[in-house]
Amino acid sequence: MALLGKFKNALLVVVDLINEIGTPVTYTPKESGTPVVIKALIRELGNAELVGDFRQGDLRLEIDAAAIADEPKKYDRVEIQGKVYSVRSPSGSARHVGELVYTYKFIVRGA
Repeated sequence: MALLGKFKNALLVVVDLINEIGTPVTYTPKESGTPVVIKALIRELGNAELVGDFRQGDLRLEIDAAAIADEPKKYDRVEIQGKVYSVRSPSGSARHVGELVYTYKFIVRGA
C-alpha cells in the first residue's frame, strides 16, 4: 500500500512540473471546437523514435489530464508559439493509477 502512495505522489510531481515549467499551448478538440489554453511538456522526437509514420519535426507532448475534458484524439489541434499542429496518435499509455488519469502523452505534427 505504501508503494501505491509513493507512485501517486510521483505522478502528482509530474503534473506539478507540467503546470510549473510547461509551455502554454492552445488545445482545440476537433469535436467541440472549443479552444483551451493549457501547459505542456514538449520535445522533438529523437532519431530512434522516427519509425512507421513518425517523421522529423514531430513533437511529443505531455499534458495534465485534468486540463482537458477527454483524452486527445487524432486530428485535434494544438497551437504552439503561433504554429498549428495536429494530433497524430497517443505516445504510450496515459499515466494513471486505477481509473484516475494524471497525464496524457501524444504526438503532434505541424500543419
